[in-house]
Amino acid sequence: MPITEGNKIYYDWYDYNYDIINVRDFEFDHVVGIYRGSLPMAVHISNVFKVPMSIVGFQTRDGKDTEPYMIHKAGEAPEKVLVVDDIYDSGYTMKKVIESLSRLSVYDIQGFCLFGKENKLNISYANEHDGSWIVFPWETLNEPV
Repeated sequence: MPITEGNKIYYDWYDYNYDIINVRDFEFDHVVGIYRGSLPMAVHISNVFKVPMSIVGFQTRDGKDTEPYMIHKAGEAPEKVLVVDDIYDSGYTMKKVIESLSRLSVYDIQGFCLFGKENKLNISYANEHDGSWIVFPWETLNEPV
């Protein structure tokens, strides 16, 4: 269970390992991580499930990207893609990335986020996101007491 301290939620490795098990429920032959927040997840999933990983650049909160762009494309055209992200908030990022991948002739695309909310894109998520700031384990060396 993530620890809430002030207005932040501290999500630790134990919580991550518990939640990432949900990925077993998806059928995919490729994982796509969205630069930056989801790259730790994408690398982990790529290694555990032995599938290629691609990286899409698209930062709307910390950057000024207007459209997603491919940073690294691994291997042949995939048939079933799992797009991962740390947080599904407004849905804008995931929607734009899925549209971008569709233009590359990828049509079987699923999404999974660690934190999210009910959405029209059918993006799955492990935890309900209430808008709080979340500190992920890969963002810090210290765990709260």
